[in-house]
Formats: sequence, C-alpha cells, structure tokens
Amino acid sequence: MSLRLAVPLLAFLYAAQAAAAQATPPVPDSRDEVAPTVSSQPRVTLSWTEAPLRDVLRAFAFYSGRSIVAGSGVDGVFVTADIRDEPWDLALQAILESRGLAAEENEEGIIRVASYAELASRERVQPIVTRSYRIAYARAGEMQATLAPLLTERGSVSVLESANTIVVSDVERVHRVVRRLLGR
Repeated sequence: MSLRLAVPLLAFLYAAQAAAAQATPPVPDSRDEVAPTVSSQPRVTLSWTEAPLRDVLRAFAFYSGRSIVAGSGVDGVFVTADIRDEPWDLALQAILESRGLAAEENEEGIIRVASYAELASRERVQPIVTRSYRIAYARAGEMQATLAPLLTERGSVSVLESANTIVVSDVERVHRVVRRLLGR
C-alpha cells in the first residue's frame, strides 16, 4: 500500500472511531451501581466443599480471634465456598447470607449466627431502650428521616428541635447502628 493511500485511510479510521465514541454513550457497568463495602479486617483466602457450617464458623472464630456462637438453625447446613483475598468479616457475611443466615454482634463482641426468623423473633421480646442523641453538624429533623428505615416495628424516633436532638426508642441493636452512623 502506498503512503499516499495509507495516510488518508488512517485519518478516516481515526475520525470514524472518534465519531462513534461521541455518538455512543458509555454503558454503565452494573457493578458501579452498588458501592462496595469497605472493611479494615484482615483478608483471608479459604476454600470449602460441602463443609458443615459449624466447622466453617469454628475456622472463622480461630482466624479472627472472636467468639462465634452458632444458633440452632445452623445444624445440617453445609457450605461450598471459594474465598480469595477478602476481609474475613465480609467473607463470613457472604457465606451466611447465601445460606439464609445472619450474624449479630453484641456489645461484648460475641457474634451470634442464626436465621433471620430467629433473630427477628428474638428482637420481638427484647426490651425497648430510649436514648437521646445530640446532633452536631446537621439538623435533627433531617436525621429522623435517615434513621426511620433502621427501626424495628416497635421502634420510634422523635426530634427535639430546640436542642437539635433525636430520641430513639428501640432494641439495643438499633442503638448500636445509630451510634455507628453518628460516629460515637
């Protein structure tokens, strides 16, 4: 091919590519829609094939140095998973969610594993605790809308505008989440 023909051909191809890029909007990647959960916990690489969940929980307890208590709903549950370089807490959460289970950590740091139904029934009998939280860098009324979806069916949140304070009445788990959200 002669140089006289190659230069106009390259210019045409470049112009066509630039026009196509402008005419076609970028397709959003579905992974961009969900913000990744960030964890500062140590990372693990583990693999299980049809392992009893109690053994998997024992391995996570040993690795993390945490106490993990398995509820009655974990008997007869088997796990097949291949975890590669993930934070241990997120890996545990993913395994439990895939089996219809959840983990709940109490104030002493003990992690309890149970089914969603068992956790919900336990929350129905827990006492309601009322605490006030003074808001420093936002309006309490705005925080009320943010906190409302976190409440249990027995919980409530109210606002004291004059003191820029929210009052939350709910189970202890909700108060832990509220404290974490408020940075306390």
